[in-house]
Amino acid sequence: MRGATPLRALLGLQLVFMLGFSSVVPFFAAIGQSRYGLDAAAIGAIVGARVAAQQGMFVVGGALADRWGPRALLTAGCLLRAAAFAVIAWSPSAPAFVAGVVLVGLAGALFSPAVDALVGAVDAQRRGGCDGATLPGRGPSPFAALALAGETGGLAASLAAARFMPEHAGAVSLISAALFLAAALYVRRLVPRHGQAAEGIRPPAPAPSFGADAGTSPAGPTPERPILPAEPVRVVPLAIACSALLAVYTQLFSTVPLALAEHGLPAAHMGAVAATLSAATLALQWPISRLAERLGRCTAVMLGLYTASAACLTAFAGQLLLGPGALVGLFCTVAALAGVAMMLSIPAAQSLIAGRSGRRRATRLALLPSMGGLSALLASLATGTVAGNFSTLAAWPLVGALPAVLLPLAWYALRPAHELRHHSKCTPTAAGTGLEKELIP
Repeated sequence: MRGATPLRALLGLQLVFMLGFSSVVPFFAAIGQSRYGLDAAAIGAIVGARVAAQQGMFVVGGALADRWGPRALLTAGCLLRAAAFAVIAWSPSAPAFVAGVVLVGLAGALFSPAVDALVGAVDAQRRGGCDGATLPGRGPSPFAALALAGETGGLAASLAAARFMPEHAGAVSLISAALFLAAALYVRRLVPRHGQAAEGIRPPAPAPSFGADAGTSPAGPTPERPILPAEPVRVVPLAIACSALLAVYTQLFSTVPLALAEHGLPAAHMGAVAATLSAATLALQWPISRLAERLGRCTAVMLGLYTASAACLTAFAGQLLLGPGALVGLFCTVAALAGVAMMLSIPAAQSLIAGRSGRRRATRLALLPSMGGLSALLASLATGTVAGNFSTLAAWPLVGALPAVLLPLAWYALRPAHELRHHSKCTPTAAGTGLEKELIP
């Protein structure tokens, strides 16, 4: 993989992205209310439009990254997001503000799949081109490191911007725009011009198969090198199964606030829930990544689905048995469990979907957040309806059943990778030991 982008540079880029993003996006509701007098329903629609624009267009962004290379999509996404924040900074009316919010989402759909594809290429290199290999050393997996960098940047930006928002939203938005302009220049130096070739793609590539029987090893089968699938997992079923994780995670910001209000508790307690989630991610992402490698990525995905169901069961039992005074602690525990589920499953699933083949890697990886966004939307609509007609207590079993129901689909999707882990004899090459050197001084 000569010409691959260094992981440390990609982590720095992700940190910059989240610094710019989280300085403004968490405060969209406050900006809309203070500047334009928008009500709660309008704010909800605007935020939903941003999420739909980003999640819904991920696959398109992935396909474009595979077609034109990650460098072009990263540059275009950074420039579009800089323009979006400039629109928000100078928007004279609510329609202009809405346009800027939607452009923020579209920009993310352009560059996020490209970043994931580049990290997937690094992950494949670390494993020495073997889908059954386990990463050596003490460092986190590349996708876990990416999540950790993003969480660090997001938390730092949110805390720093909170004291200036929404009164100085224009200035903060312009600073975020400048960060993305700088990131666009950084991308031009960081990412090779022919990013596809660096990942082993030789366009025009034959159409990929998302199934388990997509092809064989380029070197051909031998007694020491059996016939291996081009991709180690069934991608679409795995993306559908893992979408349950985001559905559960989303309940922290939809059902939990409703439950607090239902018991007469102030919405400010959501700050403790969000802080617990961030602290858990920063403290546990690294060790959980190493645990996932020791257990095996397939086991980590399955364990994450079990943990997501356990988080909902904990919320249900706690609301049923505990008094209002204990609910904040309960929901902090639920947030930690939901975070652990994501930390176990998502980096492992991303690594498996990235595979050892560079063909359509960005498109394959983009399926995961797209399916997750759709599942989160449908789950939130369902739980909101149930909570409105009955109570939030009835909503938790509904969403908690989703990961459990999708466990058989996850096993079906992961079975080829499980067989590779137990039957292939390949091990990580010397290149696979470099991750620890990049992340640990």
